[in-house]
Amino acid sequence: MCWNKRLGKKTNRAMLIKLQGISKAYGRLAVLKSCDLTLESGQLLCLVGSNGAGKTTLLRVASGLLSAEQGKLLVDGAEWPLKNPEWRRKCALVAHKTFLYQNLSGLENLRFFSRLYQRDFSEKELKERLAEAGLARAAEKQVRTYSRGMQQRLTIARALLSDPDVLILDEPFTGLDKDGSALLVRMLAELKGRGGMVLMTSHDPQAALAVTDGFVRLSRGVLGEVLWVDGRSWSEIEPNLYPECIPEVSAA
Repeated sequence: MCWNKRLGKKTNRAMLIKLQGISKAYGRLAVLKSCDLTLESGQLLCLVGSNGAGKTTLLRVASGLLSAEQGKLLVDGAEWPLKNPEWRRKCALVAHKTFLYQNLSGLENLRFFSRLYQRDFSEKELKERLAEAGLARAAEKQVRTYSRGMQQRLTIARALLSDPDVLILDEPFTGLDKDGSALLVRMLAELKGRGGMVLMTSHDPQAALAVTDGFVRLSRGVLGEVLWVDGRSWSEIEPNLYPECIPEVSAA
C-alpha cells in the first residue's frame, strides 16, 4: 500500500511559500539574520549547518510556533502573519523531541491525535497508518517500549494525520536504521509527488540526498543560496556545500 493513498486527497495545485527577511534574536544573540527562503509545491529543501547555527529556530519560525522580530510570510503572494492559526493548520512540525504519550500504545497515540486534529479515521485506517510506518507488530505496545527509531516513525505518522500542505522535519533520520531511513525516503518522495512541500534539517545530508531537491546552508544566522541537487552525487555536492573543508593544495 502506498503512502500517498493514505496521506490525504490533495490535488497538485501549485503553491508558493516565501519567508522574507526573517530575523530572530535571543537577547543580544542574533540567531537568524534576514533569512530568505522559497518553497514550491512538490519540493523538498534540506537545511544543513553546525550545531547552534539556528536551524531549529528557523523551522520553529517557519511553522508558526515562534515569533520573529522581523520578516514576513508570503503564501501565493499574499502576506500572512507568521503566528497564524490557519497557517499552523497548513503545517506539521516533527520536532527532534517526539512529544508522544509514552504510556499509551502506538495505536492509542494515533487515535488521540486524530481526534485532536478533528480527523475522522476508522480503527482500520489508523492501523494501516501504523503498518505503513513499519509499526504493525508494535501497534498495541506502549510507546515507552519503542526504540528511538520506532518513536520517530510514529511521530511522523502522527504529523501526517493532519494532511498538511507543508511538512517540517527537524532531524527526521535520527535514530532510524537502514530500513527506517528507506521507508522515510519513500514516504517523502510520495508526499512530494502529490504536491506536498517539505522543509527539513539533517546532520546526515547524504541520507536525504535521494529525495532532496536542494540543500541550504545556515551559518552564523545567515542563510546561503540553494544548492540544487540536479542528479549530482554527494561527492559533487559536498565541496560546494562545505567549501572550507576542501584541503588547500600548496604550490610546488
